[in-house]
Amino acid sequence: LAKAQLERLAASLLPAPARAMALLLRAAARARQARCTHVGARGVATSVVRLGGSPPALHMPPPPPPEFEPDGTPKKYPLHQPVWDHGYEWEHWTLLPAGIFHTVYYGDFAQDYPPYWAWLQSYPVWVVSPIMIMLALIGMVIFQNAGSIGIRPKRYTIEWMQANRERERQENTNPVTRYLDRRRTERGGTWIAQYSLPWHPYWVWMHDTHDPDYPEFYLPKPESAHLHYEDYKRMDKPFKLEEE
Repeated sequence: LAKAQLERLAASLLPAPARAMALLLRAAARARQARCTHVGARGVATSVVRLGGSPPALHMPPPPPPEFEPDGTPKKYPLHQPVWDHGYEWEHWTLLPAGIFHTVYYGDFAQDYPPYWAWLQSYPVWVVSPIMIMLALIGMVIFQNAGSIGIRPKRYTIEWMQANRERERQENTNPVTRYLDRRRTERGGTWIAQYSLPWHPYWVWMHDTHDPDYPEFYLPKPESAHLHYEDYKRMDKPFKLEEE
């Protein structure tokens, strides 16, 4: 205790720079002494689990011992994944996350895929993706409407659609849309899809389908499904043919 008091007294008599240096030297000496006295101690990360620590790694058990055939030759295990020999030799490498702080370098090899998938993956993704999406959409449309092929609903015949336009004319159906469409076309060349695109799935085989029960609404070919924006000029004239 007296020695420590003398050291503090001597340090207080020193100027400020020398006093700071003395404090640093004394702290370093204490650190060396503490390190030498705890030689047998272990850190938390390197201690066993029963003492509250464990290294952030798993030690896997060793592989099983090799097996041999009765004649002494090494036993061979079949590879259930086929290796294809189709001429494609591309390799696709990418970094994949493994846990939080690590990544793995993952490789795809052409020999692991059948010929058709190897051929498809030999092209870039930006080339194949639009084609695959378009083929999928076309396939879904054909599959969903396959049961309607050849069906000719009466409501989609040319005479019925013409009679529907006559009903819309009498009721003045949807005048605001026709007015806005007319205003759009007055500003310049504007293509409005609803007057050109088909609006039912039977249009492919119903371009010349007539209904003989309503000859007063006969047309040689189908026109727009609803009132056209130009039909405002004839709102006082019916679509029904003049009776003879």
